[in-house]
Amino acid sequence: MKNEKFPKIVKVGSAIVKIYSGKVKMKRGRYDAFTVAYYQNGKRQRVAFGKLDDAKKAAHDIATRIAQGRANAKELNGPDLESYNAAMNLLRPHGLPLHSVVEEYLAARERLSGESLLSAAKEYARRHQHSDKPVTEIVDELLVTKKRDGLSLRYIQSLRGHLKNGFAQAFHTNIGSITASMIEAWLAGLSIGPRARNNIRNSIATLFQYARSHGYLPKDQRTEAEHVARAKDRGGKIEILRPQELDKLLKKAKSEAALYLALGAFTGVRNAELIRLEWQDVNFSRGHIIVGKEKSKTATRRLVPIQPNLMQWLTPYRGRTGRVFVSEHAADRTIEFAKSLLKKWPNNALRHSYATYRLAATQDAAKTALELGNSPNMLFTNYRELADEHDAAAWFAISPKQPKNVVAMAS
Repeated sequence: MKNEKFPKIVKVGSAIVKIYSGKVKMKRGRYDAFTVAYYQNGKRQRVAFGKLDDAKKAAHDIATRIAQGRANAKELNGPDLESYNAAMNLLRPHGLPLHSVVEEYLAARERLSGESLLSAAKEYARRHQHSDKPVTEIVDELLVTKKRDGLSLRYIQSLRGHLKNGFAQAFHTNIGSITASMIEAWLAGLSIGPRARNNIRNSIATLFQYARSHGYLPKDQRTEAEHVARAKDRGGKIEILRPQELDKLLKKAKSEAALYLALGAFTGVRNAELIRLEWQDVNFSRGHIIVGKEKSKTATRRLVPIQPNLMQWLTPYRGRTGRVFVSEHAADRTIEFAKSLLKKWPNNALRHSYATYRLAATQDAAKTALELGNSPNMLFTNYRELADEHDAAAWFAISPKQPKNVVAMAS
């Protein structure tokens, strides 16, 4: 080794490969190392060996292979050589080897079933040219828009919880890079039931539809969120209030809570729909409440009868104008009050209770479903036999014991 001179040069034709000597530090000491260095496709390659003879043999094989490649290139005829040189000139700025480009092109062409690779690339670019808007920015825009459009505080809070505090925190990226499988995987990782999962999925779909309508996603195709499958929701156990529980609440409730409880319990109108009600929607003379399509969850107009006992609760407010509940927080305050008196407050307690007792009283699923804005089949399946006509009579007999002075609704 002392007489050896480095770097050693191995030459085959015009191909040159060099061997360098050095030391490698190991746990048991320092050892000789021989590195074979050469250029291939414009990039420097290095291979290390522990023995010089092995390095020499490898260097000779590599030089021979390079020389043969050059010889084959030189054997190209005029047009082929010109094409080869043109291809190499095009690839040189990108540092890509010719063979890998050809392999990728052929693989792509097979998948395109004969369609032009360039036309496919143009279509891809067209579909993704507006998809670089960050998710967080679109969520903020959506929330501002919904608030400006006058949607309920409860709905906006739901969107904010699902999107700003959830989805946007998980996807710090552009909306165009999110796929349906990514959304499904994220939803599957949440420790929630099928109904809650579907609610979040709906909020995400709303976000993607907003993005599409504002040009952040292609307008001529379905969004990735729309491809996300809904979870199978077989529904949970329906729980209702008993007449004595509602009577207890109404006896202790102040004006805002009493009005909210009476309307919810004796009409079955959804929480969000109640908050949007105005006194002009309450037709005292004809005995019904109008839930307009602009206030209805299902965007369809319906009439809900004012039961005799409810009329007693509403009469002190006759002649009022404006919104029934001035504050968007009326529902939250009422539910908080109810929870303070009862051991538990079932989910959607007032609507479920009305549906149960009204169906028991009428024995008419179609009529009750029309009042609730539900399908008769769903109503019959969920609420039948939860109560009988005696329970229903007790429920709709709950009325104010004496006239109460009506005070202004708290803001």
